[in-house]
Amino acid sequence: MDQNIEKLIIPKEIIEKAEEALKNSKEESIVFLFGKNKNGKNIATDILIPSENDYEIRTCAHVAIRKEFIAKEFQKFKKENKTQVATIHSHPLNDLSLGDIETHKKVIKFYPYQLSGIYNGNFSFYQFKNGKIENVPYKIIDLRRFDRQIRIFGIEGQLLISSSTIALIGVGGGNTKIALDLASLGIGKLILIDPDVWEEHNRNRVFIPSEMIGQNKAITIGDLIKKYYPDVEIESYNNKVQEIPDKVFEKADIIVVGPDNFHTRIYGNRLALRLKKTAVFPAAGIESKDRKISIIGGSVQVVIPDKTPCYECIHSINSFEIFKEIIDDETREKIKQKYGLKDEIEIPVAPSIVALNDIIGGIALWEIIKILTGIFPIANFQIYNALNFSLKEILIEKKENCPACSPEKHYDEVETKEEEFLLSALKK
Repeated sequence: MDQNIEKLIIPKEIIEKAEEALKNSKEESIVFLFGKNKNGKNIATDILIPSENDYEIRTCAHVAIRKEFIAKEFQKFKKENKTQVATIHSHPLNDLSLGDIETHKKVIKFYPYQLSGIYNGNFSFYQFKNGKIENVPYKIIDLRRFDRQIRIFGIEGQLLISSSTIALIGVGGGNTKIALDLASLGIGKLILIDPDVWEEHNRNRVFIPSEMIGQNKAITIGDLIKKYYPDVEIESYNNKVQEIPDKVFEKADIIVVGPDNFHTRIYGNRLALRLKKTAVFPAAGIESKDRKISIIGGSVQVVIPDKTPCYECIHSINSFEIFKEIIDDETREKIKQKYGLKDEIEIPVAPSIVALNDIIGGIALWEIIKILTGIFPIANFQIYNALNFSLKEILIEKKENCPACSPEKHYDEVETKEEEFLLSALKK
């Protein structure tokens, strides 16, 4: 029976109790970790430490626990829907013995997520995979910082957050807000992707020092998080997302697609569908003229491949808008001269204010927390309107002939029209 466990997640308080129980005895000792397996991760929430009287056999090289103790104590955790996620015993060697391996194979028939652990001054954990014993990495989480949010979604919920990876496509006003808040929540890892550099006008909605102007967005925000939240693992890429190989996203639990251009959002949608990754699409928009605001608000969409409508089910591809986004400045000028155009092919500068970014970012962050912890049902599509102070969940349906998620239309590349076709309407 093969296992496929990605990582063991252990609260610092539990690993300290385990070490204390295992390190001081000349005879072999054992402890049991209980919890749950979520998304390939073993989440340890409880420790069971036998007393002296609970051992049936205990020597410097062998240990066995009384069956009565196992039957009574293990049943308590079963009633709480918790399983055995690891057994740890003191051990003089750096690897499991042959007897340990045989015991492991027997135990996983009843507790399929159980890892065999040893302690000899350091901890090591093992699973049976691909016909052999393999090492399983573990991560220790110090929960003291998270007391207030543990009171909301419990230790298990916090450990799920602290063991999760979020990839953010675009590190502008909204996604920077989300990235910094995820770091404070204790997220396990962030993958930050953005080819652009900071400009002075970005500082109206992103709390960054002036010396970061002219530097890459993804790298600088990654460095800030490393400095103040060193427990968060960071990968930063100063590339377009189209240049990033799919394998970078394979370990991501969620992809947050928040760039300021339609072409990259479409790519993020196709990427999430291709890799079967849950994606969150936050978007904010303002229309204003002569100090009169006609639109101010935004939306947050959650896309779960094969279950919910995708981004393109409700946002039709506008080939002309994509064309404007992907051409470089030199080509843009040549086209303007060739066709006698002025502003028709320019990308207008969108108004933006930190208040709206914070609201939309907060709504998206709440959906991310719900996805990771399962604490509350997910809202697939929400619209916020600041003019009438409303936030509504809108029922959306899959588009029958969606170019992205319908089985016969799933393209990896976004098709665009030829230049002459796109500009023909403007020449009339």
